Amino acid sequence: MTYFKYVDSRSGLVNYEPSSTTWKKVPNPTPWDSSKDRGAYITYYINTYGNPGWDWASYDIHHIKPREYGGGNEKSNLIPVPRSIHQQLITAWWNSYNKG
Repeated sequence: MTYFKYVDSRSGLVNYEPSSTTWKKVPNPTPWDSSKDRGAYITYYINTYGNPGWDWASYDIHHIKPREYGGGNEKSNLIPVPRSIHQQLITAWWNSYNKG
């Protein structure tokens, strides 16, 4: 399955493909509280890059290195991605990651 590279046109942030297929799942991933962390990231994004005027309900905040593989909630590890791309392409790729 080919990795879907997404570039946010407003900020220039890039959802990079992992450099390795040897990442292992971590026993205690960094928690993500959607009601708190999502809102804080959206506020950060708007303050940093300006308000894109999006319907944020149609965007997911994607962890470039997933929490289950040791990624954290640092701003450098987050990127807003249209929900359809996130769920249908990026999540599908990660679901098949390191399985053969």
